[in-house]
Amino acid sequence: MFPAMRLARLARLAHLALALAPAAAWPSDPPSFPQFPGRQVSVLNGTWDFAFLGDVALEEISQDAEWQKVSVPDAFDLRGFTCRCEPCSCCDRSMGHRGRAECWGDRREMVGGVWVYEEHPEAQFEACCQPEPLYLKRGVAMYRTQLDTLGTAALLLFGGCTLRCVVMVDGVVLEDHAGLSPFQVEVPAGGGESGARTLLVIVDNRFGETHPVHQPKYDWYQAGGIIRPVQFHELPSKEPLYISYVHVYPRSLATVDVKLKTSGPLDGISLRWRLDDESGCQESLAWPEMAPEGAAGLRVPDAEPWSPSSPSLRRLSVAMLRDTQVLDCICVRFGLRRVEAQGHQILLNQKPVKLLGFNRHDMIDSPVMTYDELVADVEILKELGANFVRGAHYAQDQRFLDLCDVYGLLVWEEVLGWQNTASDFENTLFMAQSMRMATELALASGNHPSVILLGFFNEGESFDQSEATTVAYHAMAQHLRRHTGNTRLIGYGSNHAGQDQQLNAVDVYAFHLYLAWYPTTQPADAEDVEGIPGIWDQVRQWSLQAGEKPMLITEAGAGGLFGHHTDGKWSEEYQARVLRSHLEAAIHNPQIAGEDQLLTGNFQPSKDPW
Repeated sequence: MFPAMRLARLARLAHLALALAPAAAWPSDPPSFPQFPGRQVSVLNGTWDFAFLGDVALEEISQDAEWQKVSVPDAFDLRGFTCRCEPCSCCDRSMGHRGRAECWGDRREMVGGVWVYEEHPEAQFEACCQPEPLYLKRGVAMYRTQLDTLGTAALLLFGGCTLRCVVMVDGVVLEDHAGLSPFQVEVPAGGGESGARTLLVIVDNRFGETHPVHQPKYDWYQAGGIIRPVQFHELPSKEPLYISYVHVYPRSLATVDVKLKTSGPLDGISLRWRLDDESGCQESLAWPEMAPEGAAGLRVPDAEPWSPSSPSLRRLSVAMLRDTQVLDCICVRFGLRRVEAQGHQILLNQKPVKLLGFNRHDMIDSPVMTYDELVADVEILKELGANFVRGAHYAQDQRFLDLCDVYGLLVWEEVLGWQNTASDFENTLFMAQSMRMATELALASGNHPSVILLGFFNEGESFDQSEATTVAYHAMAQHLRRHTGNTRLIGYGSNHAGQDQQLNAVDVYAFHLYLAWYPTTQPADAEDVEGIPGIWDQVRQWSLQAGEKPMLITEAGAGGLFGHHTDGKWSEEYQARVLRSHLEAAIHNPQIAGEDQLLTGNFQPSKDPW
């Protein structure tokens, strides 16, 4: 946790004689799940106070800061560009790495269907588009907002805050969080007669020993800030009595187990439940009782299975009552679906399914994504014919998973990580933070029927046979199984086909090979492309040494430049041939359970020098 001796210094930050801004309007989202009819819920997306302090120690943060207004969610080091020429859409990075081509300026001539410039197009982009002052800056920042509350106990729910986030309310440090996963903070009653409370979030987007789960080598830009929505949940009482979570685990296509946890002992408190409640818990006194630990074998009437072709969803409400007072009530959404590994096949609802789709990063201009942008991503995946998406390489936005539930997209979700080493697995803080993220991922995503696979340690050193590595892989796999009621398949993306030593830890084998692509400096070879299916078959045969389990191709592909048309690498044509060959390897080989390509859209790995 945060050093106790520094609390007094940090506490004063919450009481600066500066105007405090309550959270104001931000693009509103439809109601998401879970829903909390027993709580007073405030979505804190909107205008906050913000100050960037730079490369300072968190223990020595100065009160003398230059505050400005920003919109939260916010990635302060990826706020984009300001246009200095027309049209302004030229600086929209979602149009490609250099924005819109017609904005690059100073064209010389068109050669072979491609514009040739006097200067490199990136120079033209920068001449027109001025980056925000904090673009790619690393350091400490502060976010602050004023809460008008009832003064009761409360909860803060963060969808994502990176890299390291210290959460303070009224000058008291309540949480010190590292990683990218949803997390919850319990807030004691307070606020005095006015009910006014100050929320301060200190964000550190530098890489360091305090949060080793973030590393500069990871191959995507790791932005800093409150990057996903924040909610403030006020409870009816000054006592922190609430339902921590409710998980619904299908045990057949008509029955479920319900597992729940409350914040404390249930002396004098009852739990009641109802399926598909329409009253917002107003009728909970008449509901049947539920045991404190949940229920087993609960039958769902009029049961319909959830599947990509028919994503049928149901709701379960659980209320916590003391006599006639509703202390809390949670409504979760779930689907009746079962996923199993059987021989070389993945079974969904007892039928074989071939998983075909794409890897996806949670990023357009930045990792701050609106609901409409998430909808667009899901609709693109469906339009491409995908039934599967792999969230690379961290816990996914819960709004995105809600959409996958509704649209019928199957999901691989994974714990933050990339090419982690044996030294990482020996690092007790790295492992503790990784396990915490796994727990938070499982708690947040436990009711999403779309999430059928959970992964971890993407492209880690699974070839290593040391005790630390072996324990790390097995412990993480068991941790995820235990925290999801054994309702998901467990795997990890491996780039060590032929050498991997940890395959017995998981339910599904998953391999990465960029055949006919790397090294990109070698010329294109038609035979390499044609040989892709055969090599994947060899990988499959090798994997059987560890036992017969389903095998997925979880990363494969090639790069291509827009408008580049040749027979060589980096052309659209060559990219299409490589992607087609990988896809055919999965479709036509019954021993391969599926494939997802890298990526759904234009993407550039991080070149962050820090």
